[in-house]
Amino acid sequence: MKSHLFLLTTAAALVLSVGFAHAQSAPSTFKVPFDFVAGTTALPAGQYHISKGPTPGTLSFRGDDRHTIQVSAGNFETLDASAQTKLVFHRYGSRYFLSQLWIKGENLGREVPIGIQEREMAKRNDLESFSVIAVSTHPLQ
Repeated sequence: MKSHLFLLTTAAALVLSVGFAHAQSAPSTFKVPFDFVAGTTALPAGQYHISKGPTPGTLSFRGDDRHTIQVSAGNFETLDASAQTKLVFHRYGSRYFLSQLWIKGENLGREVPIGIQEREMAKRNDLESFSVIAVSTHPLQ
């Protein structure tokens, strides 16, 4: 009986994780019109291909220069599905920090933890949060 319960639980977990992994494995392209910080890395304005990272809990960012970085990102769940594929940034003055990635039709997004740079900026400035809508020929859906 215990082995059947274990197999059922394992199968259910696998089905749920495969569905989420599939939704985030294909790259989606975002055009970001300003310099920003993703995790601990400062990135210039430009086009970025974002996909599931090589290790659990990461996202891969590949810029037009073909340079790739890995960013830690945990799961973030809401009751309502996202109406669009988008990146969400926090703005402090003229500095932008990547906060979340949402996929159209999904209620499970990815959230980038607040780093030291952002925490310092938050102490000195008011937070302004806004979305940048995905521009892609290969959106995650």
